Amino acid sequence: MRNPLLVPDLRELIQAGETAALRDFFSDHHPAQVAEMIEDLQLVEGDTILGLLPARNRAEILSYLDSERQVHLIESMSPAESAALLHLMSHDERADLVNRLEEDNVDRILPHLAQAEREDIRRLASYEPGTAGSVMTTDYVTLSPQLTVREALERLRHDAPDSETIYYNYVVDPQRKLVGFVSLKTLILSRSASARIGDIMRHDVIFARVDEDQESVARQIGKYDLIAIPVVDSADMLVGIITHDDAMDILRKEQTEDILAFGGVSKDAEADEESYWQGRIVEAVRRRIGWLLMLFLAGTITRFVVHSFNWVDDRFPLLEFDTFIPLLIGTGGNAGSQSVGTIIRGLALGDIRTSDTLKVVGREVLTGLLLGMLLGVLGFGFTWLILGHPPIFGAVIGLAILGICIWANGVGALVPLLARRFNIDPAVVSAPLISTLVDATGLLIFYSIAILLLIRLAV
Repeated sequence: MRNPLLVPDLRELIQAGETAALRDFFSDHHPAQVAEMIEDLQLVEGDTILGLLPARNRAEILSYLDSERQVHLIESMSPAESAALLHLMSHDERADLVNRLEEDNVDRILPHLAQAEREDIRRLASYEPGTAGSVMTTDYVTLSPQLTVREALERLRHDAPDSETIYYNYVVDPQRKLVGFVSLKTLILSRSASARIGDIMRHDVIFARVDEDQESVARQIGKYDLIAIPVVDSADMLVGIITHDDAMDILRKEQTEDILAFGGVSKDAEADEESYWQGRIVEAVRRRIGWLLMLFLAGTITRFVVHSFNWVDDRFPLLEFDTFIPLLIGTGGNAGSQSVGTIIRGLALGDIRTSDTLKVVGREVLTGLLLGMLLGVLGFGFTWLILGHPPIFGAVIGLAILGICIWANGVGALVPLLARRFNIDPAVVSAPLISTLVDATGLLIFYSIAILLLIRLAV
């Protein structure tokens, strides 16, 4: 609960029927704050509050509510009321909401909307999820190159109330092909009100394709510090725009997916949108159990490796092989997790491409070598000087740490790069999986060095 102090008072006002006080209270708050308070209340209580507010306020608040509340609110209304609310929502948000509704409800609501709105909803809802088309809006202003600055400003005054943004205004030819853009600042500061838009517009338009990945488009908006980016189809016709606030939502969602996958939690739409407290424990178990079961089975490999080298422990009973295993596998797991996390970030930002595989792996192996040398020296000194084991066993520990760091960094770099090459989300190759792989192979490195130094060279 995000508003524990307000909720009891709000419930008292609802139960007392203080509609005027509730209306005055919520009129003074931002729609996002109102949405938070409603989500802290029961469904019926939230419906009561929304019913007190003007339709335009309800539409604004609706866009900030979680998807479950949005669907509940629309389905609890009559088709005509639902259509009136959808009419006031931004084009992209109402298309997303319609996509979440049951088909029967959609069929009842759409006839109450104007034909142009129905076609707009169907068109936006038809794009493949995850593409620029699925998150764009058609609330934008277009200008003709033949318009004068005076005529363009008059157009903006007329269209501004129904547009997401009027700071960027896109210039199209009679076939609606994107030919340039002009900013509101340029129009206002123009020295001549009779100047043609085609003469003052900028031609270097940064645009996105309708089938382009939404995360890539969002990163373009951030890279070029855009307020919005136009979206064109295969014929270069302008079909929509993606605004900066939508880009932030896209990146937040993508980062949520990556973090969940990196932690070995199954991804789904509900997990991406809901807060920590909204999720049910049963759902949390369902999302996590898959990876944990796989890692549990993979962990048996580590036991098999240790069991296979029991004869080394028996041959040197005075050396504490078992006590160093957590140190070694922990070092390898952490080194691998650091490496895979760094590579996934580089892939996400576009700094690393699959063609850079050899360079990246070489760089990470070199990093592992330097880290292993530093930690290996510490391991050698700790084993020999502090714990009092023979120097040769200290060398075993030091060289094992060196080998494990090199191996873990190499694997941590290679696995996500291979995943990307085979069109698998690198974040799915999670840190727990890397840790488990490095655990088993790290023990092989440890015992192999022990056999080489303690048995072969000591003979």
